[in-house]
Amino acid sequence: AETAPSGAVQLPGWHCLPSPRLRSKGSMFGRILRSQTARVATATTVAASTAIAAAARCEAAPDKGSVPTFTLGGNRYDQSSFTGRLAHFREMTDPKTLLTTQAELVEAQALLAAYEKGDAKNASDAELWEAKRIVSAIIHPTTGEQMFIGGRMSAFVPANAIPTAGMLLASSPSQIVFWQWINQSVNVMVNYVNRSGASVDWSQVGQAYALAVGVSCSIAVGARKLVENGPPWIKRLGIAVPYVAVVSAGAANVGFTRLPEMQGGVPITAPDGTPLGVSKAAAQSAVINTVLSRNLLLPIAPMLLPPIANGILKSVVPLGFYASAVAEFVFVCCSIYGALPMAIAVFPQEMQIDVGVLEPEFQGLKGKDGKPIAYVLCNKGL
Repeated sequence: AETAPSGAVQLPGWHCLPSPRLRSKGSMFGRILRSQTARVATATTVAASTAIAAAARCEAAPDKGSVPTFTLGGNRYDQSSFTGRLAHFREMTDPKTLLTTQAELVEAQALLAAYEKGDAKNASDAELWEAKRIVSAIIHPTTGEQMFIGGRMSAFVPANAIPTAGMLLASSPSQIVFWQWINQSVNVMVNYVNRSGASVDWSQVGQAYALAVGVSCSIAVGARKLVENGPPWIKRLGIAVPYVAVVSAGAANVGFTRLPEMQGGVPITAPDGTPLGVSKAAAQSAVINTVLSRNLLLPIAPMLLPPIANGILKSVVPLGFYASAVAEFVFVCCSIYGALPMAIAVFPQEMQIDVGVLEPEFQGLKGKDGKPIAYVLCNKGL
């Protein structure tokens, strides 16, 4: 363990919090700290109560004009804007979707099928959008098959909260290796379930799994040793070790799991939905955007914020090991829940790719209206 300098409470790699002596009841700093903490807590409670009340009012009396006209191939929210994609992915990642029954899924699919045939004239736009939300969260957009429940984006928060908390709390090399292994096992499952293509090379998936576990464990253990034995400025980087390991291994995991897509291509369509074939260039763009959003941006909040928040909490309220672990778990859950839709909303799930960057066979194509096709559509995957 690192040795904290005099007058500081030890955080992982940080030496900036005052000691319990300075936080005692008789010290001016302690009184100020408690006063400011109480003010922050009160302000946070008021803000949260206001937000909850506003949300309750919106749900109790929805604005009928806020529901757009339903289109089977469209989206309820504007996918050309970040706020529209954020609203869409908040619905996609809502854990409550996991409670959807098979009967409700079948009913939603039947309603959409009836709409496609022109037999759903009595259904409202809100009912049709809700049916599409259920189907989109459970059915893979390319294969048309029901996705494994543990790998759906709606299961991301509960599936990743425990491994993330375990990686942050791990102290011994064996604990680090164990939680990195668990985390990459979850990652390869999510990558497989949310792939953009239909074909699966199981030998490639196995290689990706082995590589990701090896990379994450090597970086996590090696970087921790470097931090423990390094100079003070290196030790301050200790809080970032789990993040670096997760980002590096996650990128390798996605790359190898979806390597068959990059080698064989993914389906692309014209703007009107006409299939055009498969493109390797589109597959590469899909994988790169997935790595940037889910592997680079997403881990920032759950891997960096909980240790800081937990350290601040312990500086105000003394916590034992189990209470600290529970607090860390709560911080992780909140961070993932908030960061996941924001990270994957950076890029649209249905990408628009300029034909100029595609293979020669997709150059100069014309649509049904006789006009040149300027861009194609491709499912990015999540």
